[in-house]
Amino acid sequence: MLKELFSEFIDIYPGEKNSVKNSADKNYGHLRSTKIMTEELPALLQQMSGLPATQYLFKGSVGKGNMTEVPNLCILDQAITHSPERGYYIVYLFDPEMTKFYLTLLIGWTQFEKYYDYPQQGRKAILKLQQALRNQYDTLTSFSSSELGLIAERTRTRGYIYGTIFHKVYYIDEMPSDQMLLNDLHQMTNLYQTMKEEVGTDILHKVMPTEADFQLAIQTATPAQLSDGPISRSSKIPRAPTKWQRDPSISSEALRRAQYRCEVDSTHTTFISKKNKHQFVEAHHFLPMAMQDNFPYSIDVPENIIALCPNCHRAFHHGENDYKKELINLFYGERILGLQRRGIDISEDALLKIYLKLDDVIE
Repeated sequence: MLKELFSEFIDIYPGEKNSVKNSADKNYGHLRSTKIMTEELPALLQQMSGLPATQYLFKGSVGKGNMTEVPNLCILDQAITHSPERGYYIVYLFDPEMTKFYLTLLIGWTQFEKYYDYPQQGRKAILKLQQALRNQYDTLTSFSSSELGLIAERTRTRGYIYGTIFHKVYYIDEMPSDQMLLNDLHQMTNLYQTMKEEVGTDILHKVMPTEADFQLAIQTATPAQLSDGPISRSSKIPRAPTKWQRDPSISSEALRRAQYRCEVDSTHTTFISKKNKHQFVEAHHFLPMAMQDNFPYSIDVPENIIALCPNCHRAFHHGENDYKKELINLFYGERILGLQRRGIDISEDALLKIYLKLDDVIE
């Protein structure tokens, strides 16, 4: 039922949009595509998903005044927002060419556009928040955190790109089943609720530490001297119970041990940090900190931290799977004995599953 209704909308919307564009009569409320997006799909999705109407507002739109280039169907937690112009929410976005559509978890762009005096200020603020949220929740989901591949000609459409935290793309010639659509929606809703509990409802004024902030803190931290053997676990970040705190001084010690060289290839050069006067390298936790719940002792230890040039650091997170496998293979043999001395034991296969997201193991 859902699949058929999505398909029908996608099939007829371009033609009906063109007919309105070329007509003197700009009234499109009576059109079949409008009825599907604003009435039938919201009602059916709410019914089949089982998400309570007392909590969630299902709101579809084909635009105001002119039919939009990106039709959308929003699912708004009413404790956070009643409007797609504010807060953050789940939304289905339809590509203008109608070759694909997206399920996204998105921060409303309009609130940033209105709050800041200049568009570039708002764009900078929302992109910084987008990255911080991706860093915080990427290990909890298999949804993509790459840039949304939406064709963006209008400012509002570019706002969807700025605000998308996570997404999944569905191609029209490979339409998913109803059950797949519902499974994905429930997973996205769970992530939405986790964010609500930890981040709160006022996303516009939310200040979150970013990965860049942590890497800069390492540059000025005094290298920590730890005793041998297992170390007690750190505490979790306040208001973020899915996240464990990292100590910049421990990462600083790992960089010192690596002599401030990239451990993938020591010939990789960057620049001299004005903070510590050494070559700038970043700290990467081999076992991601989100895995801490699975271990009785701290994994925030130098043996678990790799010094990397920024390019190699990005490769660990965003590289192709074959290259990630090479990196895991390179460092597993080097690190496993040191990790075991810290009371940490994990197989290479388990690490591969974490990085490649082959099953339900959480990073």
